[in-house]
Amino acid sequence: MPKTIDYPRTSYQSAWEVAEVVDDTGGKCAIETAARKLNRKVSGSFKAIIGSAVKFGLLTSKRELLTTTNLFRRIKNAYDKQEERIYHREAFLHPPLFTQICRKFRNRELPVHMFDVMLVREFGVEEINTQNVSKAFIEGARMAGILNEQNIIADIDQLSAQQQPRRELASTEMPLNHFQKNTSATDTDQLSTTPPSAAATGISSIPRVVPGARTTDAVSSLFGLDTHDLDNESAPIRTTPEYSHTPIAQPPVRPATAAAVGPTASTAPVANASPVPPDNNPGNPNPVPAEVTPSAFTIHLHGPGLDTHLTIEHVDDLDLVQALLNKIRRQLA
Repeated sequence: MPKTIDYPRTSYQSAWEVAEVVDDTGGKCAIETAARKLNRKVSGSFKAIIGSAVKFGLLTSKRELLTTTNLFRRIKNAYDKQEERIYHREAFLHPPLFTQICRKFRNRELPVHMFDVMLVREFGVEEINTQNVSKAFIEGARMAGILNEQNIIADIDQLSAQQQPRRELASTEMPLNHFQKNTSATDTDQLSTTPPSAAATGISSIPRVVPGARTTDAVSSLFGLDTHDLDNESAPIRTTPEYSHTPIAQPPVRPATAAAVGPTASTAPVANASPVPPDNNPGNPNPVPAEVTPSAFTIHLHGPGLDTHLTIEHVDDLDLVQALLNKIRRQLA
């Protein structure tokens, strides 16, 4: 059974050149395409370079197709030289053999004159590959700042602990909603309740939340709630409780009320009566009430850039309310 080679047989610089060629073609290309761009043939030596790029974590090779890795893109898009060297060091230490050598000789001198023999006897490298592996390790270690001029190998664990974290020039997180603390459930869900009607008189009072002046906001305009035609068709806003007559019991007409209203006043229920605007004359003590729908609800939505009043009289109106609540839910999320 052939032995698995888990170490690069070529230099780090040659592996980086192949990775750059693959990146120039869009980050993915065939082996033949990479060889043609480097004016080389697909031979054993070229496949050894590709194998080294894979061992260093710069490329992935699957079915004769080469693809750049995230580690290569981090090196390519580094903010400065210091960060680029940190990622180059990470790629150089990607092969387990190179990491093992650095930890064995940490803060010690590397015996360069007998390094080939040491690779065979202590690290299990095949003798035919010792010169290439030795050259690849020494050149790559000097490039990554691990091996100095006195051939002293630095402590890679200490270098990893001292390296600065990656600087983020632009945050990808969404900004926090600074107005969220001012919102509450009562601001977004205000429903009017109907008290029980009086059985003696047969007149039920329906208190309604009186909306403020119609304003122009983005949400109201989006759902067509701020147009002028709605102002012309909607009933006038009242500041007094509205009354609805029921045919169950007719309230008695008091003489004082009949005299104040006049001979044309009548308390009998009228079918399909149109709403009567309120009497603004302060001398009239009993304004004529308007007939309204028995079940009516009002919702007041107030928040950042939002001040909307909705009156629900039909089941179809709930779809509009649900759509508006979904937009608020997405904004809060």
